[in-house]
Amino acid sequence: MSDPREFIDVSIPLPLDGPFTYRVPEGLRERVEIGRRVLAPFRNKIRAGFIVGFGSPEAGVDEIREVTDIPDEDPYLTPTLWQFLRWMSSYYLIPTGLVLKTALPPGSDRRSKPWAILTPEGRRWFGGMGDDRGLTLPNKLVRSGVMPRKDLADAIGEGGVQKALSKGWILFEERIARPRTSLRKRELPELLNPVGTRSADQEDVPEPTPHQKAAYEQIKEAVDSGGFKPFLLFGVTGSGKTEVYLRAITEVLAHGKRALVLVPEIALTPQSARRFLRRLGGGLALFHSGLTPAQRLDEWRRIRAGKVNVVIGARSGIFVPLENLGLVIVDEEHDPSYKQEDSCPYNARDMALARGKLEGACVILGSATPSFETYVNARRGKITRLDLPKRHHGGGLPTVQVVDLKENRDALRNAYLTPTLLTEVEEALARKEQVVLFLNRRGFDTFAQCRSCGHVFKCPNCDISLTHHRNARHLLCHLCGFSRASPPLCPACAGEKLFFGGVGTQKVEEMLAKQFPEARIARLDRDVVRRRDELEKILEKFRNKEIDILTGTQMIVKGHDFPGIGLVGVLCGDLSLHFPDFRAAERTFQMLTQVAGRTGRASDSGKVILQTFDPDNEAIRFAAVHEFEGFFENESIPRKELLYPPFGHLILVRVEGADEKKVENKAVRIGRAARLLKGASRDVMILGPAPSPRKKAVGRYRWQVLFKSAERNPVRALVRALMEEGLFKGSGLKVIVDVDPIDLM
Repeated sequence: MSDPREFIDVSIPLPLDGPFTYRVPEGLRERVEIGRRVLAPFRNKIRAGFIVGFGSPEAGVDEIREVTDIPDEDPYLTPTLWQFLRWMSSYYLIPTGLVLKTALPPGSDRRSKPWAILTPEGRRWFGGMGDDRGLTLPNKLVRSGVMPRKDLADAIGEGGVQKALSKGWILFEERIARPRTSLRKRELPELLNPVGTRSADQEDVPEPTPHQKAAYEQIKEAVDSGGFKPFLLFGVTGSGKTEVYLRAITEVLAHGKRALVLVPEIALTPQSARRFLRRLGGGLALFHSGLTPAQRLDEWRRIRAGKVNVVIGARSGIFVPLENLGLVIVDEEHDPSYKQEDSCPYNARDMALARGKLEGACVILGSATPSFETYVNARRGKITRLDLPKRHHGGGLPTVQVVDLKENRDALRNAYLTPTLLTEVEEALARKEQVVLFLNRRGFDTFAQCRSCGHVFKCPNCDISLTHHRNARHLLCHLCGFSRASPPLCPACAGEKLFFGGVGTQKVEEMLAKQFPEARIARLDRDVVRRRDELEKILEKFRNKEIDILTGTQMIVKGHDFPGIGLVGVLCGDLSLHFPDFRAAERTFQMLTQVAGRTGRASDSGKVILQTFDPDNEAIRFAAVHEFEGFFENESIPRKELLYPPFGHLILVRVEGADEKKVENKAVRIGRAARLLKGASRDVMILGPAPSPRKKAVGRYRWQVLFKSAERNPVRALVRALMEEGLFKGSGLKVIVDVDPIDLM
């Protein structure tokens, strides 16, 4: 009788569907288990793959290649996690190998390299000190028994390598090196506590508000009953959503289950971790791209070994191998940071619902400004809505004063610091209150132009203007990072009349220093925060009231809770409003509401100055009165008519490449083939092909075709048919299929 473990299906973390069938040598069959990593020959190299099933070979048995090793003690993947990744591959029309590559921590799919292995004969001959007519093996090889072939050749030369090989002192073996896993304790030492220990500065449990208690009771009932249950925790800014999260996690842990908490930004993970540690104690892990590859792999293994009860992570945290998962929380679920936009597009918010359903876990989506998709699902009864309509301290939302920038002729020249705003800042400082000023533009000037000929300095790699950074005296592209020195002359006409226009946070900071020389002023944007510890230092100083005025980009909007803020100023609320994207108004409303919510979180004294060139715009008008539902009803009218989400379904196919003509031709072929396959059917609308609104990015031209339908199945079937026709393959071109896109730029 044949051994069922003789043949296995292996998925390779490459953009390939697979899986591929391999034979397992008899000596390794005891280690065969779903989710284990194997080393196997693939395209003339030894690569890491993962056991995803048991194969029945279609080809002749003699043609099937053998795995070379099953190197790890424990599987990387749980069976449920692999099932989740397969579902993700199917839903997003992404090859399973690419899903694996995206989901697994760096280092888990490393390619093999030839290593020199010291043989018993070699060890006997040298004994750590011998030589043979001038040939001495390096001490590192003699001590450890292994050494990369390249390092050995560098030490003794290729001739020495061949001599050692001929003498039988060494042999070569393909191995995948393990990265060092030294988690730096200085980052967050509490996270290294053993499971079950308590933090020294344990947080007292506050008395819940009536609305918090009502929300928690419904979640508790769902946890007690078991099974999948999704919730929308719809709470105004400062309503205490985190308190509900903590109580829900405590309940889940009491049932012997585990919890996963997703936050939209890496910047929020340490802040959330400290709060959760003070309340829950140890057994926590952080998981996000801000960790080094070695740290991420170390955390992955710790989670997989069952040493962690709660994981706090950014988008990639949705893939962690937590077993016995009872709760998934997505904080600020509306945030676009949950969507990955590159060659493996996925939305971690939507994946949280899918994983919760697969694991039989509760899922909480929390926001003061929920995405339209989540809000409609709650209206349709697919998600249970829980409301926190009041702030936890019992006070009201901050008052908002709208300032029309059209009536302030010098607004641009003065970096949007209008007389009204300056008066409010002065009064807030006199009351010893902190001030936050928001402008979603970095740099000093946002563009540079020649007044003689009109030439605008643009990035050679991207279709955007270069931003002027005066302190560094250079022009910078905020998309690809290209920079050049600020020129003395125009390259087009050699004119000397160069004009730097627009307003960035750097200019605001400089103007504030002139207006308020006694105030302690800081800036928070990507130019200032190059490392995560710099961000934490600024936030800690602001928390300790060592900063009076903090100006910055959307980084200051992301869920930070500072009770000392008395005034928030939105310097120009229009900057995201007029993008060629159907979600522009929704994003503007969400951003303005979120930034306004940073003030008045401990009292009723908070005030917001909302400056705009378009005070009658619906997004501005509804944000000024904190009215989400009115904005939703107004914005839904055109979306329903045009079948845009959440009332329709989209798939964006984008073609990228260095050759503009090839990109255009490929997009045209895809559009033509799609219309032929669709025929007379009206189930799917096809928009394009056309250049992307951002036609060039990071040196690659971009064209796109947008597919739209009222129901999900027709648009998926059409795009899948195009894939099966092989139309998305092409030398030198990249075709990205983005299911449920949130950015059409």
